Amino acid sequence: MMLKQKLKNLSHLLPMSVTFKHLFKPPITIQYPEQRDVMKPRYRGRQRLDVKKCISCGSCARACPNATIEMKVVGIEEKKVKDRIIKKEKKHPEIYLGRCMFCGLCVEACPTGALTWDNEVIELAEYSREELFYPWWKLAGYEREPEQGGETQ
Repeated sequence: MMLKQKLKNLSHLLPMSVTFKHLFKPPITIQYPEQRDVMKPRYRGRQRLDVKKCISCGSCARACPNATIEMKVVGIEEKKVKDRIIKKEKKHPEIYLGRCMFCGLCVEACPTGALTWDNEVIELAEYSREELFYPWWKLAGYEREPEQGGETQ
């Protein structure tokens, strides 16, 4: 009986040994807003769009299991083939990140590599749900929507 009581009194030593083992190691925490952690190369942050590579195929929207990607018409592209003029709608993806599960199927489905992952730390804290909607020009890194004539910054 006395031995059981002594062992009960010493039961806190095992958890304390874990504490003492980590006491003399350097801290692994960072001061977040001031210091940013370096993200790994395969980090899935936010999608990034290269409008010069986009061929308006819509395969990213078809591959999305949550239906968060919609294709928006941004202009009409005209090509002259022999003596005819062929008009084609130019579409770019728009993503609602509030429903996105960051699975990567849209990036894998893009045949030209126009849709890629951005390596920056993503902070999805917004004041309204409307701010989680990323139009094509915001995905491309533009500050505002370009004029109808050109797609330059």
